[in-house]
Order: sequence, then structure tokens, then C-alpha cells
Amino acid sequence: MKLIAPDPDMRVAMPYEYTAKPLLTPTEAKFHSCLMQITGERCRIQIKPRLADVFEHEKTNGAFQMISQKHIDFLICRNDDWLPMLGIELDDPSHDRAEARKRDMFVNMLFASTGVPLLRLPVQELDQLERLVEELTKAWNHRWKTLERV
Repeated sequence: MKLIAPDPDMRVAMPYEYTAKPLLTPTEAKFHSCLMQITGERCRIQIKPRLADVFEHEKTNGAFQMISQKHIDFLICRNDDWLPMLGIELDDPSHDRAEARKRDMFVNMLFASTGVPLLRLPVQELDQLERLVEELTKAWNHRWKTLERV
């Protein structure tokens, strides 16, 4: 085991400048806290998982390329086997751009084709806690039914 932590005054030369940043935006962090309260320890909440790490794909470059550079905001998994149960996308005004709409359509189709529900949540609806719990429960139950058929 080796800890890589140079002296704070030491600078390491890199070809580009990098700095650490928060993993979540303030809105995403607030929503994550809300999800944690709602779910307790009944499931696992993944933050910004890469779609290539969530879905199996054909072993061709095209299939991998379509999902390798995309992620979703949150993924809810079962506790015991980490099987994806539902995805959550927080939709802010950036999702109104043409490029984002195209990406969103692809992600919608990907989730639908794999049987994993995707909840798209406009950020202006984040405070509707009762409806959120209802939609999360509906998505979880839908996924269970899908898994029972397989």
C-alpha cells in the first residue's frame, strides 16, 4: 500500500492544468441528500455512473462508443447484487439545447430497451417530495415485474 500525497508546497509538472472539483452541483447534492433520506439503506445510490459501466453491449466499437462518454445523474441499484433498478436524470435548462435533446432521446431509448426505468425529473419539481416518492416506488416496482418475467 502506498499513499500518493506529495508535500502541499510541491508542484508536479503536468502537460495540462487540473484541479479537483465537487462531484455534484449544489442542486445534485441537495437531491442526493433527499434520495438518501427517502431510501434509507434499502438500496445503493450511484452518482454519475458511466453508461458503459451500467449496460452490457455488443463487443463492437460502435456499441461501446455510443455509451462510453455518457453518464446519468443517479442510478439506484439493489443492495445485494448491485443490479440497476432505475436511473434518474435531473433536467435543468441545459437539456433544452438541440444537442442535449438528441443525447436525452438516445438515453431514453437505451433505458427502455434494457427494461430499466428512467425517471426524468425537471429541477423545478425537486421540492415535490410526495410525488417523487410515488414515482420512485412505481419505477422500482416496474423493474421488479420486468425481472420476474426474465
